[in-house]
Amino acid sequence: MTSPAGVPITGVDPLLVDVYAGDLNGLPNWQHLAELGAPWHGAIIKATEGTWYAPGWFDTNWRQIRHVAVERYGIDWFRGAYHFLKFEAPGIKQAELYLATVARAGGWDVGDFWPIVDVELGGERNSNRNATAAQVVDCTMGFAEKCKRETGRDVMLYGNGAMRDLGIHDRMGCDWLWLPRYTTSLPPFVYERSGWSAKELVMWQYSGDGQSVLAGYPRSPLGFGKCDVSALVLEGGIQRLRSLLWAEDPKSAA
Repeated sequence: MTSPAGVPITGVDPLLVDVYAGDLNGLPNWQHLAELGAPWHGAIIKATEGTWYAPGWFDTNWRQIRHVAVERYGIDWFRGAYHFLKFEAPGIKQAELYLATVARAGGWDVGDFWPIVDVELGGERNSNRNATAAQVVDCTMGFAEKCKRETGRDVMLYGNGAMRDLGIHDRMGCDWLWLPRYTTSLPPFVYERSGWSAKELVMWQYSGDGQSVLAGYPRSPLGFGKCDVSALVLEGGIQRLRSLLWAEDPKSAA
């Protein structure tokens, strides 16, 4: 049996939620999510945006996501933090804010995803819509390179539409891909057109704000509330993700 992304699975892929301060009235119940058990295996939350947005909400929730996992943390429960890139500002400066925010909240550990950069155009009024392809590439590469220098870790890119719309065929200094696409399948051309292969594809965000057309997959966790949901489609699943993250040992690199 294979998942809709073409990766062999047994049952439903491991799932993770994606939450920011404006979701769930700002009060996600992480304890409930952890107690649901499989297929729920953690959360990724927004840490920062541009050079100015770094809410205290992140500090509390970054710690809570790990705390509720107890012995599952780093074994079959993972957390991640992402930065929403603003293309008019230097990527290096944005990385400085992001890294300082994660450090303030307790820093990285072996159960944490790589630094994540969110590369998207946003809504109609978002200034990102005025960016050129060159600006997007330069900004993203600046962010990724700064994160790699400071942490010694890989970087994961979240995105799809910006690269498609601007004709970007470049990984922009990133090593792993988290791709949003709210459809019934994930054809390889969607990520291959931007220079990626299935080997670097880590997650597929198939549900947005509790809305999904992917048969057999939950739109949101029962009793948790509407949010974005991603399936872990990394080849090798949880075992490989764990081995990759543990091999980096981010605490020793800090």
